This record gives sequence, C-alpha cells and structure tokens, in this order.
Amino acid sequence: MIKTFVASVFLFSAFHAAPISIQNSTILEDTFSLYALDAQMRQKPAKAATFFAELYKQTSKKEYLYQSLRMLEQSNDIKSLAKQTAAELKKFPDDEILNRFEIIVLLKEGKFAEASQKALIQSEKNQKAPDYLLYAEARLKLSDYSGALSALKKAYSINFDETTAERIALIQYAQEGEKKEAIKFLKEHIGSHGNTPSLGKRLGSLYADSGSLEDAAQMYEQTFDAFNDSAAAEEALKIYLYQKDFSKVTVLLEKSKLNDPLLLDLYVRVKEFDKASLLAQKLYEREDNPLYLAQSSVFKYESAVNRNDPVLIDSVIEGLKKANKELNDPLFLNYLGYLMIDHDLNVTEGMSYVRKALEKQPDSPFYIDSLAWGNYKLNECVEALRLIKQVESMIGTDEQEVKDHLKAIEQCKTKEKN
Repeated sequence: MIKTFVASVFLFSAFHAAPISIQNSTILEDTFSLYALDAQMRQKPAKAATFFAELYKQTSKKEYLYQSLRMLEQSNDIKSLAKQTAAELKKFPDDEILNRFEIIVLLKEGKFAEASQKALIQSEKNQKAPDYLLYAEARLKLSDYSGALSALKKAYSINFDETTAERIALIQYAQEGEKKEAIKFLKEHIGSHGNTPSLGKRLGSLYADSGSLEDAAQMYEQTFDAFNDSAAAEEALKIYLYQKDFSKVTVLLEKSKLNDPLLLDLYVRVKEFDKASLLAQKLYEREDNPLYLAQSSVFKYESAVNRNDPVLIDSVIEGLKKANKELNDPLFLNYLGYLMIDHDLNVTEGMSYVRKALEKQPDSPFYIDSLAWGNYKLNECVEALRLIKQVESMIGTDEQEVKDHLKAIEQCKTKEKN
C-alpha cells in the first residue's frame, strides 16, 4: 500500500512539476518507459497510451508517439486516435507512419472507399509492405477480392511474411475459387521459407477441404513433428480414424500422447499385450483408476512367454485382487477366479470369485465354464459335467478351451464310474 502511494505521489509530481523535463532527465524517461511497458504487460493499453504520449511530449521522440497511437488503436479509442493523428499530421504531413494511422482511422470509422483511395496513393508512393497491406484491407472491406489479392502479393514479394502468405492462400481458395493455386502457393512458401504451426495447419485444412486426405494428414503430422503442436496431431488423428488406418493411428498416438486410452484399445486390438500392460499400468499410476490396474494385470499374463512362472502369477493375482476390491467387475472377477483355479492356487477361493461374477451375469457360458473347471479341479466330476454340458448347449464346442475342458471332465466322470 505504501509503495503504491509513493508511486502515485511520484507520478502526480512528475506530471505537474513544470520545471522538470523528462528530456533533461534520463532517469525520469526510463521510469515513465517502465510504467508504459508495465501497463502494456497488464493489458491496459489506454493507460500505456497516456504514458507514451507524455514521453513524446517531453522528449519529442517519435517512437513514443507511434507507441501511443498503437495503444489507442489497441484500446479501440478511435476518437482519440483520430484527433491525435490529425494533429500530428498537420506538423508532419509526409510522415508515412502517421499517414498509415490516418488510413487505420478511416477503416475503423467504416470509410472504406476513402481509406482505399488514400492507401492506394500511399502504397504507390512508398511501395512498402505495410502500405500494400492497408490497401488490401480496404479492398477486402469493399469486397474487391481480386484487388486485395493483388496488393497482398505485392506485400508478400517484399518480405515473404507468413501471415500475408496465409491470407493470400485463403482468398485464392475461398473467394477466387483458385483452390489448386492456393494449395500450390502455400506448399511452395513452406518449401522455400519454412513451416510454422499456423501455416502447416492451414495447408492441412485446405488439403482436407479439397478431399486430399492423405496429403492433409501428412501435413498435419509433419507440423506436429516439427512444433509438437497438439492441435495438428488431433487433425491428423481424425483423418486416420476416418480412414480406419489403425497402424498410423497407433504410431501417431505413441509419439503425441494425445489419447492413451485409445492407444490402449489399439494395442489390445492387435494383441500387443506387452505394450498394453505397460500402458495400462502407466494410466493406473496417473489416474488411480482400478480398471487400469486390472487391465494391466490381465495383459501382463496374456503377454507372458511362461505363464507358469510363479512370480508372474503371484503378481497378476495380487493386481486383480486389489483392483476387484473397488471394481467388482464380473469380467475381472472371473479372470481372477479362473486363474487361481487353473493354476491350482486355492481352487475354492477361485470359485468364490467366479460365483460373484455369475451373480452379476448368471447366463454367461464362460463364467459357467470356469465354475465347471473348478469343480473338476476339486474332483467333483458330476457337477463339473453338468455345468460343462450346459456350456456346450449354449455355445457348442467351437471354443478350444471349452472343448478341452469337456474332454477332461468326461474322462474325469469315466474314472469316477470305474
């Protein structure tokens, strides 16, 4: 609070103490410059304009005048901008920057024809990019796209500016119907002067709009690779998904990290369970979602070369038990139960998990099969046979695991008879 008060007193004194001139005090000039820059950074252009105007008044340095006018334009104080510009033009009628501000005022006031006329004279006289751009803006306001395009091309030939290049391509494509020319122009600009996030996405959008999806996706992906632009990656992803090119989707998702859950689904789709397990574990650690822990455990088992490894089995069972405390999902309850049954690790407990799954989905042939296998492991052959026959009547024996279980249980029943 004290600092603010002191600063306010200082500003009041500096503005009103006539004997002191900023021109004669570098310290005061630097201080006011800092205040002006601070106002800019805090997005208070009107206040910044006041500081710059005072700096110009005290130092007669035109860069302060121009900055003051820019801040007035930014704050949309067109009345003050027009007044200050007109006053300075009386003193400096040939100042090209002041003349540009006069054209800006006319454009802001909606006097497009007058702005166009003055901008044409200014551009023919100076032949500089800013003047051509102002003329182009005036022609656009008058819906003269051909005239605007011509002016933009003149500006572009001077500095090869990327924003100007993008505007040329847009007008060619959308207004003049020169779609091939627009794409060719932007492609050549990028080839000669380099890509940017804005240009890369613009060219990608033009390709996509014209139906060249392969070129569009390639451009978007190149832009992502160059600038790590997630928006470009998202556009490429949309195209690959539309084309159902899942191999490209996978590659893009791996490097962009845009959608890990989708990447996980793709790993499962192509049975890359080792990658799926690692990614699911990463998602679990990041989001603390037990579903991912369960998935990671299942995929770890499915990807294992030696599924009888005790360390592996213990790890998978531990993960599934922990996940099922919160999930209570029949799919993972059955998987846990069957795993314990199949590896003879407390078959009775394993069957209890399967029964929990059946409580949720009593007509699932796969869960009934798991229960039958538990009965078989406990040498309860009659019940095992009853259940496996029920499974056979539901889905047949096309499933190899069901076929193997049926054969084993029938032999078990035969032994029991003997």
